[in-house]
Amino acid sequence: MTVNPESRPSLGRAFGETARLIGKLHRRALADFDSDFPTWMLLTLLWEAGAPLPLDEVAKELDRGLDLAEPDTMLVLERAVAAGHITYRPENASAEAELTEAGTDHFTALYAHARKVTDAVFEGIDPAELDTALTVVLAAKDRAAAALGRFRPL
Repeated sequence: MTVNPESRPSLGRAFGETARLIGKLHRRALADFDSDFPTWMLLTLLWEAGAPLPLDEVAKELDRGLDLAEPDTMLVLERAVAAGHITYRPENASAEAELTEAGTDHFTALYAHARKVTDAVFEGIDPAELDTALTVVLAAKDRAAAALGRFRPL
């Protein structure tokens, strides 16, 4: 596909539009499993941790990643508990959340489905070009994070 260079969007606009569209595909994939993005983030956080996490750390990470206030975080936690995907005991002073076996199974299937849906976008693109694009995106992310005064690797 040839694009008139004068009508090409800026790199920032291209990043934003691409992220919006791939995000939309991702949310559709999550909906196939009756899930939503905040729940995805919660399950991802707990899966990556591989161990129980203190609730205050869960709340901090969801707030950082989603700008999700504590009351909303508690709703996400409660929905995940009701679905049998996580356990936590809020009455404990050092309350921790962790994935259940069913939650791990659910997340594994959800992750595979979401990857299949979103990875289809990249089919047929030269792997070397994808690697270059990823390098550029990660460098831009690092520079934006540095400009904001915070750095957190993906």
